[in-house]
Amino acid sequence: MKEIILTNKNRIEVLQAALGVLQNDGVIIYPTETSYGLGADFFSPTAVKKVYQVKGRDKDKPLSVIVSDFVYASSLVDFNHIARSLATQYWPGPLTLVLPFKHHHWQDYFDKFLALRVSSLALAQTIAALLACPLVATSANISGNSPSYRVDDIRQQFAKAKYQPDLFINAGDLEVNQPSTMIKCERDSATILRQGALQVNLNLFK
Repeated sequence: MKEIILTNKNRIEVLQAALGVLQNDGVIIYPTETSYGLGADFFSPTAVKKVYQVKGRDKDKPLSVIVSDFVYASSLVDFNHIARSLATQYWPGPLTLVLPFKHHHWQDYFDKFLALRVSSLALAQTIAALLACPLVATSANISGNSPSYRVDDIRQQFAKAKYQPDLFINAGDLEVNQPSTMIKCERDSATILRQGALQVNLNLFK
């Protein structure tokens, strides 16, 4: 696993390195507003398979993604009025919306719903924009372990792993934050699937 330390002076170099890996079906570790995440091109079956291998995750558990903005999200999923209001108020930010996926028939591994968010961390948002595809955004840890916030934890977890990420963007130790709040919206309803960092009163959006 190659490691590159993110500084105030090498942002373009880091973005170029990340994009090079992602466009060649590779997997990166990158910082988000919640924790470090595993990233890959969601539309690449090869890259997605590698994410599952690196994480040791069951294939029946779908992956969430980060997208660049609401406009791009609208090309992927159907927003009901609740989801649209939630996205307008809380994106960019730690809110993952689980919405009907317009293109689930493209690949066998796609679920009929897609969990997605717009990251409030500029680096993650920029990577997604440059990739021009949904960026996988599952936590950077072996399944069963806690999300990773510390550089040493990431190094130790993957040092002897059979499958390793291709690139680790080291932005230093992150603040320990809760995962994103996850809300599923379908037809005229909305349900909180995971209560995370963001407190949402759904009664205000009905």
